[in-house]
Amino acid sequence: MTTGKRAETKGLSQVDEEALIAWQDVLDSVVAGRPGDLVCPYCNHRPLTVEEVEHAATRISCSKCKKFIEGRFQP
Repeated sequence: MTTGKRAETKGLSQVDEEALIAWQDVLDSVVAGRPGDLVCPYCNHRPLTVEEVEHAATRISCSKCKKFIEGRFQP
């Protein structure tokens, strides 16, 4: 999982845990198959962009504040 910055770590850092908590409602909606009308957890901009990226990962990003989360999300 990548959040906002491209830091490579083996486990979740404190920043990653905080980002995961912030993005949790968005991730729940995407995993449940409801990607429409997603709201950025940081700036409340909508809609968010959901796209498939390399290696079967998904990237969810905000075009306004540029924050994003990227990874393979499973129910």
